[in-house]
Amino acid sequence: MTAEKIKTEKQLSGEIQMTALEGIVGFHMRKAILRGQSRFATAAGRKLVTGQFSVMAIINENPGRTQSAIAEAAGLDRSSLVPILNKFEKDGLIHRAPVKGDKRAYAVRLTKKGEKELAVLEEKAEEIEAQVIAGLGAKDHAQLIDLLKRFHDII
Repeated sequence: MTAEKIKTEKQLSGEIQMTALEGIVGFHMRKAILRGQSRFATAAGRKLVTGQFSVMAIINENPGRTQSAIAEAAGLDRSSLVPILNKFEKDGLIHRAPVKGDKRAYAVRLTKKGEKELAVLEEKAEEIEAQVIAGLGAKDHAQLIDLLKRFHDII
């Protein structure tokens, strides 16, 4: 049996090998994001559009801002935001109105229904964040947020 065949059989019968990914920040961030999104959707008890909570929170704190400004604040490109906003509008969660003086821009704000939906999502987010803090400790939680913010500035 060749060394290559032994290596292949060992890989198929044991744990998945990920040595090449072990020190890659992006890999661990992606896994954390997927786990967090799944946990959040489960806690909320509904299928959520990716980024729904953060986009709704940004709109709520910045009513009347343009779609472009919301996309930038959320870290999304405008083409990724539009389907989210289309779903929100269809579900009666937001209202879009043309911006005076710019026929291509729309100002966005939550409807009363959107505000109620956001309040439910905020409650679920706070529950999950409390679990994260309990698991990491307040100091490490704050450090993780600081590191992620610094990461935004680096990349």
